[in-house]
Amino acid sequence: MEFIINPSLLREELGLLTPVIERKATIPVLSKIKMETNVQGELALTATDLDVTMRSLQVADVLQTGSILVEGKKLYDISRELPNEPIHFQLNKSGQIEIRYKKGRHKLGTVESSQFPEVPVHKQAGIRVPAVILREAIRRTAFAVTTEQSRFTISGAKLVIDDTGLTVVATDGHRLAFARFPLVNLTGQKLDLLVPKKPLSQLEDLLDREIRRDAESQIEIGDSGNQLCFAVGNHSLFSRTLTGTFPNWDMVLPKSLAYTAEISTEDFRRSLSRVTLTAESRNYSVTMEIQPGKLTLKSNTAEGEAQEEMLAAFNGATGQDVHSLRFNSRYVQDFLQVVSKAGSPTFAFGFNDANSPFELFLPTEREGCRYVLMPLRGE
Repeated sequence: MEFIINPSLLREELGLLTPVIERKATIPVLSKIKMETNVQGELALTATDLDVTMRSLQVADVLQTGSILVEGKKLYDISRELPNEPIHFQLNKSGQIEIRYKKGRHKLGTVESSQFPEVPVHKQAGIRVPAVILREAIRRTAFAVTTEQSRFTISGAKLVIDDTGLTVVATDGHRLAFARFPLVNLTGQKLDLLVPKKPLSQLEDLLDREIRRDAESQIEIGDSGNQLCFAVGNHSLFSRTLTGTFPNWDMVLPKSLAYTAEISTEDFRRSLSRVTLTAESRNYSVTMEIQPGKLTLKSNTAEGEAQEEMLAAFNGATGQDVHSLRFNSRYVQDFLQVVSKAGSPTFAFGFNDANSPFELFLPTEREGCRYVLMPLRGE
């Protein structure tokens, strides 16, 4: 195998693929990246952890076709330091891959590509959606996926595509994030999937890359029963699908809100960050006291306390209304990051009473971005 490639292209591709590799792979071959060249002048790079597989196909000056396995993390580390000039890869007679440039070279050991797991292939056409829509839906929900491996059915996000739109929902049992975007789906196909947390993160990075390259790019989403396929540009991402029944999320979304207010994103974010500094580290408990015309954020522990006030006009409130809501401030900060990425200077807050779930949403698109939190109980 022998080829020449642009180092910045190689570096960018390896940056996408190496997060797929297990950091402490119990099966040695899973720490490798498969490198394969073909007569069409293409370099295919593939990484897998058996649950997630990513494949990249890029243009290269192919001098000899072939296929080998190389230690993925080491190859990526080297690529990050290569000079900005064409880089020559060649498999030598000793079975090492030589990486040559004007001032020097590296040699890495290789493994026969036959030891690499079989790469999935998606043969059936899927549903195509704008890449920017799926990326925004993931941004608005993936952070709420549980990190508890034992909670299998919520260890991923629910992705639904029907005749009118794309919906993504995620929850960890304490909060629920919901995103929906209108979509023209003329294929007649519908999808109802549970996508694991890891490929969601990989997808967001991949979609970011493709959108920078082409803001109008589309991603094809397919389901073969136990395997999901996401194809965009010159990349394919495969993932096992989760099985089981996702919670009835529609029952969690409040049907109406007795009190609502629109609040400055940046002012609230800064105030909450300061008050959280003296919050209890176990659940980052912060109390919001709501009175006509203002709200007060408070934290109180044995080591210290903090308090900040903000002006806030709550719709539905009267001169006698005083409410106190206690919540995990880190959960609210996660949503504020979503609001900032969406470029919204304000967010909306609504609730019915101190014991019921309360909701945060984008003021201009409540039906497209909703975030529901359970209040903290007790002391």
